[in-house]
Amino acid sequence: MSFVFTVPEFVQAAASDLASLASTISEANAAAAAPTTSLLAAGADEVSAAVASLFSGHAQLYQEVSKQAAQFHAQFIQTLTSAGNAYATAEAASVETLLSAAASELGINYGYGNVGTNNVGFFNTGELNLGINNTGIGNIGLSNISPIPNSLMAGNIGAFNNGLANIGFANTGSVNLGIGNTSPFFTVDPANPAMGNFGLFNNGLGNFGIANNGIGNTGLPIPNLAALGVGNQGNFNQGLFNIGNHNLGIGLIGDNLIGVGPLHINAAALGGLPAAASDLGINYGYGNVGTNNVGFFNTGELNLGINNTGIGNIGLSNISPIPNSLMAGNIGAFNNGLANIGFANTGSVNLGIGNTSPFFTVDPANPAMGNFGLFNNGLGNFGIANNGIGNSGLPIPNLAALGVGNYGNFNQGLFNIGNHNLGIGLVGDNLIGVGPLHIKR
Repeated sequence: MSFVFTVPEFVQAAASDLASLASTISEANAAAAAPTTSLLAAGADEVSAAVASLFSGHAQLYQEVSKQAAQFHAQFIQTLTSAGNAYATAEAASVETLLSAAASELGINYGYGNVGTNNVGFFNTGELNLGINNTGIGNIGLSNISPIPNSLMAGNIGAFNNGLANIGFANTGSVNLGIGNTSPFFTVDPANPAMGNFGLFNNGLGNFGIANNGIGNTGLPIPNLAALGVGNQGNFNQGLFNIGNHNLGIGLIGDNLIGVGPLHINAAALGGLPAAASDLGINYGYGNVGTNNVGFFNTGELNLGINNTGIGNIGLSNISPIPNSLMAGNIGAFNNGLANIGFANTGSVNLGIGNTSPFFTVDPANPAMGNFGLFNNGLGNFGIANNGIGNSGLPIPNLAALGVGNYGNFNQGLFNIGNHNLGIGLVGDNLIGVGPLHIKR
């Protein structure tokens, strides 16, 4: 009976049909009783009277037999109805028993293909999982694994995490937040809580940022950068690409260093130096004046390096005299202006060495740009020693950015003088060719 579920409605329908048939037969018998049991003789003779009496007797006998048949029919209908009800009751009890047994063995899951207790979704294994193909306890998402039960930590939230209390994608270990982080499978100690990594592709404990390896590496102690440590290898470094321990800066190799690359001092040496003059905020290093500077002898705000002046400079002896909310300071050495990258550039948005451009202000609707290359002067020049606006190289792959010695505006090529020339050594405007071998556009 546990393998076949027969719908008892068929039995009930048969009983109903038989009851209807019995009612029809009873009505027909009642209608035929009077005319068949009281026949009148065809005549006054004895033969007619005997024939009428014979047929009336047969009719009375038929009525008796029909009455007994009706009683049997009613008993049969009652028995059939009772049998159907009993079967339905037994079948329901059997199903309830099976469901109770399954529930007690596997728990209450919602979805399909779940194994365990209180899972919601598809193909989860374990307990309290929500999603698809999770394994363990308390996972939410896709293909997470929580192999180490811990009463103080839940499972993972996200996809392809392995461990406990990870949030994000493809994290391994405990208490990571982000993508591709790896930490030990530790157990939380309420008195001394540990934490994993926060960011992308960190390995260790308590790292903040991208691709840090070790313990407690973070970004520079500057607003909006503190959580962006990048590429540190070691323990408790603050900044970018430091190797060692307790370093503060960029590209430092060793321990307890402050600075940028080879331009650094040992933090222990700061103990015997006098306090920096006129400190107005939280500076890190020595001789800084202003707020949130890191390094030595910087003046202004948010400078990183040595002897920078202004706002947002990174490197050595940069000056950013024109504050602009849309442009940062300089990166490199001996730059003067805003958003210059390289060495000894002057103006705005130059990339390279020795370029000069106006100190313009960025217009988001019509952005200008400085020069790109070496010793250019003007706006939008690409190459070496161009002077003017929009000079660049020949429109040939790998040469378009190498305009050389052009003097004027929007020349393409080398050593052109004038405007809108395309070629080499042209003097004039709108020429195409090489020196005297040219045509006019």
